[in-house]
Amino acid sequence: MNEAKQTTPQIKKGLYLVVILLLIIAALLFVKDFRRSSGFKTATVLDVPVPLPYFTLLDHNGNEFGRFSIVRKWTFAFFGYTNCPDICPTALVDMNGIYNILTKRSELDNTQFVFVSVDPHRDTAGRMKEYVTYFNKDFIGVTGSEEAIAAISAPLGVAYSRRPAVAGGDYMIDHSASFLLIDPLGRLRAIFIPPHSPEEIAEDFLRIRKKYAEECCIIR
Repeated sequence: MNEAKQTTPQIKKGLYLVVILLLIIAALLFVKDFRRSSGFKTATVLDVPVPLPYFTLLDHNGNEFGRFSIVRKWTFAFFGYTNCPDICPTALVDMNGIYNILTKRSELDNTQFVFVSVDPHRDTAGRMKEYVTYFNKDFIGVTGSEEAIAAISAPLGVAYSRRPAVAGGDYMIDHSASFLLIDPLGRLRAIFIPPHSPEEIAEDFLRIRKKYAEECCIIR
């Protein structure tokens, strides 16, 4: 009887994981079909953009970073942390690739790249400055309180979860790995899920910017 009681939760847990896996596969297939039907190579473009709430964070120079920092600009945003062993360095290298492509095409106008920390306990403004400027001196590192970061990440669908600390107090954070494109009206306009191709993302971005130029009050 005890074995049966112990086995039942394990079965339920296994079924739960299977359901989650199937939902993820279905979502990925939907995104793939959406891309194909929309004509974009890697972007999932939202027909109804998601407005960002008002928020107050700090950039890597210690200055306030809020909605006024993103309006009238196209913003590539990525949520991660400086102690990330692989995903974040790779993402920032890819973001730098997008930056370089747009620079060579003279298409960098009204465009910025922002790295938002999900690890405010370790990612101070000084640490963010050292980290993001290593990849590109024009990138903006942003940090803040746990509450402030949650207030902006939740509406954008950004997920992250801190793992239990290991010996010595160190810990890792599981987090989303997508690039988010925020339009000049402060709305989430498109999502780029990994793996990321800087060339394809840059191409899709230019098409998105041109398509929504009039709506976003930007002449392109």
